[in-house]
Amino acid sequence: MFAVITGASRGIGKALAYKFSQHGYDLVLTCEKNIKLLNDIKKDIETKYNRKVIVKQGLLEEIDLPNDIYILINNAGKCDYNLFQDISFDRYREIVYSNIDYAFLTTKVISKKMLKEKQGVIINISSMWGILGASMESIYSMTKGAINALTKSLAKEFKDSNVDVLAFALGAVDTEMNNHLNDDEKEKFLTTLDDGKMWEPCEIADKIYDIVVNKKYQTGDIVELNNGLK
Repeated sequence: MFAVITGASRGIGKALAYKFSQHGYDLVLTCEKNIKLLNDIKKDIETKYNRKVIVKQGLLEEIDLPNDIYILINNAGKCDYNLFQDISFDRYREIVYSNIDYAFLTTKVISKKMLKEKQGVIINISSMWGILGASMESIYSMTKGAINALTKSLAKEFKDSNVDVLAFALGAVDTEMNNHLNDDEKEKFLTTLDDGKMWEPCEIADKIYDIVVNKKYQTGDIVELNNGLK
């Protein structure tokens, strides 16, 4: 049985790839640019866990895919930290493509197989900023709000086909998305979080795996994993 994970070359996507492979899933992994990193992950997982791993740079097409896909994790995405007035239309389109269009196009391909088999779980990695909104991250917040709405809509549309759809609205996770913070800004930010720290990607992967595999959700849920964002 396969899990498909987009944006799997680093951060949360990489942690999810290791988590699901440890528990017996074969993998289809994608990335936008870092195919060398993704191939390194493929070799490591195949060696450590004896799982089949298919890697693809860019968008998936039906020809790339095995038939027995049970999990799709739409994880790929980009953030931009800037004043709204300073965001160019080209940068806006880049973020919208990564965060919305990519999920739309990937879900179209994968859900076709799931609906035919009448089983599957589609997981969208969202953000608390899609619920709360964030100053200086308006376009990112907008895209994650859209992903939350798509999750709820598809859950209703796919319910009779036994395909679940849910999203995880994440709090602060220690990934490259937070590299815009300098040391002083990061220290101040950490004081606002539970226990004064960001979650590690592997901690988030553990939480997502537990909730999904043990079905601690209802289809259409936006599961908030917040550690202090407000």
